[in-house]
Amino acid sequence: MIEFQVDRHSGVATYLQLVSQVKQALRLGVLEPGDRLPTARAVVQATAINPNTVLKAYRELEREGLVEPRPGQGTFVTRS
Repeated sequence: MIEFQVDRHSGVATYLQLVSQVKQALRLGVLEPGDRLPTARAVVQATAINPNTVLKAYRELEREGLVEPRPGQGTFVTRS
């Protein structure tokens, strides 16, 4: 499972940092289709960022066709 790292001094929006990390994990084979992303709550606890930021990143990944939310189950990788 991916562990997000946030650099608050990078000048890059936090949600874009999360999106970039998922894309990199897909390229490196750390994440594969069918893998579940951490819950928004888990990401918030690990990084101390706003839950809406995590949800914005997950929505962007969904818009790009990389993940799909499954109600009651989580957010899953659909393609690499």
